[in-house]
Amino acid sequence: IFTGTFLEAVVSTQSTGENERLYGKVNISEVTIENLMDERKLLQKSVLESEERNHVIAQENAKLTSDLEKTQTTLNEIAQEHSHLLYTQARKQNRKWENDSEVTNCKSCYKEFGVSLRKHHCRNCGGIYCDNCSRFRSSTPASKQKVRVCGSCNKELNP
Repeated sequence: IFTGTFLEAVVSTQSTGENERLYGKVNISEVTIENLMDERKLLQKSVLESEERNHVIAQENAKLTSDLEKTQTTLNEIAQEHSHLLYTQARKQNRKWENDSEVTNCKSCYKEFGVSLRKHHCRNCGGIYCDNCSRFRSSTPASKQKVRVCGSCNKELNP
């Protein structure tokens, strides 16, 4: 590392003992420099490996973030469906078979029942409708066979 002319100048002005001491220092310095260069190479290699790991982690993080967003969207959809099912269940539990004597008009078109306009129960909700408003046939939770249902229940049972 030191040039020959520099060492020659140092050697010519120093005594032999002093020269040996200086050569020892030069050798130690050269070994130290080599060790530092080796350490530098190891550190550079370590930095490159760390950058590669960081890149892989960043990719995994992006995928996990995407998966999380999809999961949150799905969870929101499930929550909405659950809310709808709870509403529908509550509506169905509150259904009662209407008493013929208490109903004088169709629940849908409001036409008055009489001799020419007969009453028909919807087999799903229990409401009383005229023939036209209860002309639909559908399977219900209570019956596998298709039975008379009103227009609203037909939409509900056959979305």
